[in-house]
Amino acid sequence: MIVTLLLALLVKSGLIAAAGLAACRIPGLRPADRVDVLRGTTVLLLALPVVMAVLPSLDLALLPAVAAPEPLPMWSGEVVSMGGVAVSGSMPWPSPSLLLLAAWVIGVAALGLRLALGLHTLGRWTETGEPIDCPAWSRPLQRLAPRHAPRLISTDRIDGPLSWGTTPGVILIDRASLSAPETAPAVLAHELGHLRRHDWVFLMLSRLAVALFWFNPLVWRLQGELAARSEETADAEALRTVDRQTYARTLIRLAAHPSPLVATA
Repeated sequence: MIVTLLLALLVKSGLIAAAGLAACRIPGLRPADRVDVLRGTTVLLLALPVVMAVLPSLDLALLPAVAAPEPLPMWSGEVVSMGGVAVSGSMPWPSPSLLLLAAWVIGVAALGLRLALGLHTLGRWTETGEPIDCPAWSRPLQRLAPRHAPRLISTDRIDGPLSWGTTPGVILIDRASLSAPETAPAVLAHELGHLRRHDWVFLMLSRLAVALFWFNPLVWRLQGELAARSEETADAEALRTVDRQTYARTLIRLAAHPSPLVATA
């Protein structure tokens, strides 16, 4: 039963992830469309266990039906003591099914704990950082986000700018970027692109999908693809408000210290 369930999760999550990865590569799609396809795939993955539990009749026939073996007759005689022979009362080893279930639970718990620690770290960096009131940064932020501007925090715990949280969210700026105010419009436009499209929320959902289906390499690939395509979309959004040459120079400067969208890796 347990082996069949985990095998069903492996195959079905693989089919969903593969379909999403293939669909996002359809020629002619905009970067934002590719992200939306991958987001939808992530949501389907998270819904898969619920669907399998509520609608068991929809389970696919993954393996050919095998008739259950006839139970072996058990000996029903009396136990006769024999000289020099002791009857062992030790517990038997767990079955392979239980060991497989335990491995899956341990994997889910480990990745879930890793995600929780990452979120705690982001919160700590935000609370211990210093609000940025430098005009070179605050003015572009007011221009790009006149309503519901995110919190702008400086911290020395990161190597590059990143954004996180729900709207209006938080933008963390590393000290090196803060000392280069000419990069402010490009950096802020990029991070605002992430926040406006709620990229952080869906990347968190993708991390949950990875925790749930950690045994499926296609789900890991889906998460990486979603992160990469989200960056492309944020670049496209930023280029609507920032000169291409200015933006290109900023990207070159930040290339030596890339920072992930969410610091929970």
